[in-house]
Amino acid sequence: MVSQIKAQVPSSLNGVRFDVAAAALFEGFSRKKIKTVIDRGGAYLNKKRITLAKKEVKSGDVIELFWDEARPLSARSLNAIPVQILANEEDFVVINKPAGLPSQATLTTSEDTVIHALHNQYPDLFAVDKLFLVHRLDKDTSGVMLLAKSKVAQARLEKLFVERKMKKVYQALCFGIPKSIEGLLNWPIRKDASRPNTYMAVLGSSARTTRKLPEAKSAVTHFRVLKTFQKSRASQIECHPETGRTHQIRVHLQALGVPLLGDKTYAANVIGHPLAQVATRHMLHAVRLSWTEDNGQTFAFDAPFPDDFGACLYLLEQEGSSHEL
Repeated sequence: MVSQIKAQVPSSLNGVRFDVAAAALFEGFSRKKIKTVIDRGGAYLNKKRITLAKKEVKSGDVIELFWDEARPLSARSLNAIPVQILANEEDFVVINKPAGLPSQATLTTSEDTVIHALHNQYPDLFAVDKLFLVHRLDKDTSGVMLLAKSKVAQARLEKLFVERKMKKVYQALCFGIPKSIEGLLNWPIRKDASRPNTYMAVLGSSARTTRKLPEAKSAVTHFRVLKTFQKSRASQIECHPETGRTHQIRVHLQALGVPLLGDKTYAANVIGHPLAQVATRHMLHAVRLSWTEDNGQTFAFDAPFPDDFGACLYLLEQEGSSHEL
């Protein structure tokens, strides 16, 4: 559930930093907690998202904070975030990964990962050195995730991904409504040289573009609009990615003109939208993963929506002008 707090800046706080002002205005919010809210995209000044704690505020400005109660703002370990097990098979485990939990170690954290979370929450079932990543989801993407229990199983399952035999289905809540209710997005993706850890779609003929820009990698996403919300100017879109490029769905939908609700990277310029402040992370959820093994055995796993995704969808549907396609 998304919580909100709001206050107007008094004259006594004119000219101070955003984090200092917010900590003074809101009881129980330290500057460290304010920084966490900012990093998660839930801090606003006069309805505009704030990305820097040092931003100066003025008398009369309105500060708003939004946060998901399922993701505590305290300094407790990320691997304490509950992980739902969808299946625990002989050589693999399938989970519903919560948003906010990294798939793998980063430069700033080595133990707050999916694997560590599983071990900490189910110590009798999973050991850190006996679980192996097969694929990855962005930190703030939730949904079905597959992990192997041995190197042999990891290699077998990774091969199915490489051969595009793994069928992945995502759902996204997006700003705007596409002109077409379904289609194929095959724009190559490359790194955005102007921003670190960010990617961009290269529009135009994929074959011609890839020859001119060798660093651009081919990417293919099928999409279908499930519902439109005219009053909120939003849509619920199902995506079937054939490839697995970093940020692929987020980048492709941005290039289509419908960036994800809550996407701090690819929807940063969306200001004044009715739901711009509701989503505290990008609203992308991996709803299904299915595949057929070489021996003919088939598997399919579905992950229910997490609370924040469901809450956003509920708010969209409540506005009364939804249209199911």
